[in-house]
Amino acid sequence: MKIALIIVILLFILYFLKGSQTGYVKKNGDWTWVTIDESHGKRLQWIEGIDQNTFTVLKNKSFALDQNQVYFKGRKINHASPDGFLPLTDDEYGYAKDNNHAFFNDEVIIHADPATFEVIEFPYSKDKNDVYCGTLPMKLSREDVRSFRVTNDDKLMARMISTATLSHFLEFHPEYIWLKEQGIEIKNVISGDTGTGETNNKKFNGFKEVK
Repeated sequence: MKIALIIVILLFILYFLKGSQTGYVKKNGDWTWVTIDESHGKRLQWIEGIDQNTFTVLKNKSFALDQNQVYFKGRKINHASPDGFLPLTDDEYGYAKDNNHAFFNDEVIIHADPATFEVIEFPYSKDKNDVYCGTLPMKLSREDVRSFRVTNDDKLMARMISTATLSHFLEFHPEYIWLKEQGIEIKNVISGDTGTGETNNKKFNGFKEVK
């Protein structure tokens, strides 16, 4: 009797887990992005413009691609090409690159050189030319790029991602108006305002130098 009860419980758990599957899930022959939250339960997001026959989920399961475009958590990544697309992390931080751009989540990392781009530790990455906080270039000198190191003094807070629409970001940081003139569509600015880093003679909170 006890064995039968245990089997029933295990089957119930397996059924629940299957029904609670999140991420990219195929439903009625179509791929969807599925999330679960406490207030609304399961949410299904149908992925627009997808080629069902060539759709592939990548090693970092937040990313997927088909023969035409690339997706992050079910959203199309503007300016990303499936040719040469490569996720660079396998955790919750969605760094990736293709032959033309580097990306964080579903946004282009502005001015980043994909050939020399590397992730340091969120919120910072770098290439041969600059250091980046989220998607923002920090416009450091070559010497500061070489000596830059992540300190992330508050390890818990440093992991927090800050996302703002471009217009909202510019309200608080009008000196970044040049972001509108990059020739690419920037919907959101992503940064890590509580991350910290330093060079040999400078300190930074997020993308701002500490004066």
